[in-house]
Amino acid sequence: MTISDQVDALQKRAEDLKSSFDQSRHETNEQVKARLGQARADVAARQDAGKEQAEKTAGQAQSQWQAMKADAAAKMQAIQDRIDRQRDEHDVKTAEKDAEAAEDEASDALDYATWAVDQAQLAVLDAVAARNWANAQAAAAPSR
Repeated sequence: MTISDQVDALQKRAEDLKSSFDQSRHETNEQVKARLGQARADVAARQDAGKEQAEKTAGQAQSQWQAMKADAAAKMQAIQDRIDRQRDEHDVKTAEKDAEAAEDEASDALDYATWAVDQAQLAVLDAVAARNWANAQAAAAPSR
């Protein structure tokens, strides 16, 4: 997959996130749970695909990817644990606090995603600059 394809895919996923959020705000709890289950399955599939890709790479990039995946998995598990606890509690105050905490987690995840997109932008531009430099060097090199 080219960098351009990856940027397009990331943009599509961001659009899908916005659409899913907008739709879920008007759905029943059961519909949201179904949407969440499908989203978890989709994330797991992408993580599996990402794992395969990460295994093909070596060095620092792989370790950074693994660390980000582990961090994301831990955060998702914490969210799931909190949701599981919420199902067992019927106290309105607790439910409100859990909802606020889940919203805070979502906000943190979006902040992290923004940071990741910023880092991706820098990496993409660095890659383009490196390719341009390499092409310029090849063009300037005497033919043999």
